[in-house]
Amino acid sequence: MQIKEYNKLENMSVEAAQYIFKIANAEIKNKGFFIIALSGGNSPRMIYSELARISTDKNFSWDKILVFWGDDRYIPPTHRDSNYKMAYDTLLSKINIPQSNIFRIPVEISPPENAALVYEKIMKKIFFNLKMVDFKKNLPVFDLILLGVGLDGHTASLFPGHKAVNENKRWVMHVKAHARVTLRDRITITLPVINNAKNIMFIIAGEGKGKIIKEILSEKKSAKVYPASLVKPDDGKSVWFIDKNIY
Repeated sequence: MQIKEYNKLENMSVEAAQYIFKIANAEIKNKGFFIIALSGGNSPRMIYSELARISTDKNFSWDKILVFWGDDRYIPPTHRDSNYKMAYDTLLSKINIPQSNIFRIPVEISPPENAALVYEKIMKKIFFNLKMVDFKKNLPVFDLILLGVGLDGHTASLFPGHKAVNENKRWVMHVKAHARVTLRDRITITLPVINNAKNIMFIIAGEGKGKIIKEILSEKKSAKVYPASLVKPDDGKSVWFIDKNIY
């Protein structure tokens, strides 16, 4: 686990975008493509904007990038709280990426359980075709997964105490979040999928998260109730980009 802390969100966002850029270029050079799972919320907004800017300046090969999402709310892709819409507005609409390389969660499919199943099937088709599956574990191998941490310690849409946290077979699940959460229906990748990634990047910003983040990073026993503390890649690397203003 590597921890990078910054005094300003702007500085963190610039370095985080450069970090993504570096990993993507290395994977493209190595095998010809790069598979990423994006996160939502407010924390990565500036990173996505910066990634669009620097990749345009450096003539980045977006046609070799495949974009998935770690999770999203079960709402239309045009909804202001959609993780897809946030990424589209800040990044995808500003770059030259083929639409066929963008794999958003199919929230138009009903009920949400079926949407999760369809997304898992889409994911399996792509990952098997690209030979990016760990056959011993029957899990996909993402080059990079971006994650955040909520005020309750959730990551992706894996919430404390939810059965989805202990799922070990499915790649994607429908989650009904606890009553304190707005827009409770979510679709999320599972913990085994996250932990099988080559690279995991936490993006931490926003007030009120300091205590939880300190507990998780110090690996206190009390942190085990937070799903974010269970993100420990099997063979990959994890990096935490943290805006110090959370403390």
